[in-house]
Amino acid sequence: MKRALLFGVLALFAVGCSTRPMGGETGWKVYGPAGPEGPAGLVGPAGPQGPAGAPGVAGPAGPAGALGLAGLAGPQGPAGAQGSQGVAGAVARWESFKDFLFDFDKSDVRTDERGKIKEIVEFMKEHPTFELGLEGYADPRGTDAYNQVLSERRVTAIRDALVNDGAATGRIRIGAEGEKNRNCGEDTEGCYQKNRRVEVFVRPDSRAAAR
Repeated sequence: MKRALLFGVLALFAVGCSTRPMGGETGWKVYGPAGPEGPAGLVGPAGPQGPAGAPGVAGPAGPAGALGLAGLAGPQGPAGAQGSQGVAGAVARWESFKDFLFDFDKSDVRTDERGKIKEIVEFMKEHPTFELGLEGYADPRGTDAYNQVLSERRVTAIRDALVNDGAATGRIRIGAEGEKNRNCGEDTEGCYQKNRRVEVFVRPDSRAAAR
């Protein structure tokens, strides 16, 4: 009896299930076959430009180009004026010969320096193609103007002494520098004495060689 009742319930359940519509709100969903592919949509607007990438490695230098043609020569300019003719032969350098020393604020030739006058005159007689150069100086005490005049008096005194002993005036050149070109820079009496001087230079006379 119970078994027959169970079979009846199952039969009714089977009939109810077979009559339930498909695809309903609570029923099973059944999908049909895929339809054909629709046409492509329109292209969207371009997006903003991205940042620039890192620079690439520099490539090797290209080969050198061919040498261009030489330009046309320009017109020749006018000839320059002819220069004056120089003295024949190179001018010899002055060579230091002797120094005369002087007392403070004095321009007369000292007794102990007189022997140098005779030595220079003898040298000039033995070397008739040589000339003398005399440069007078003073120590830095005193004004520039006074020292300039004092150095001129000293160089004149030496020149006159040489001429009086037989040297030719035309073979002597003189100059004066005052307190310039100090050969000792200390402010001591020893340095002052070295700067109170007339320097004597000698060289071959280029004018005599030209003749």
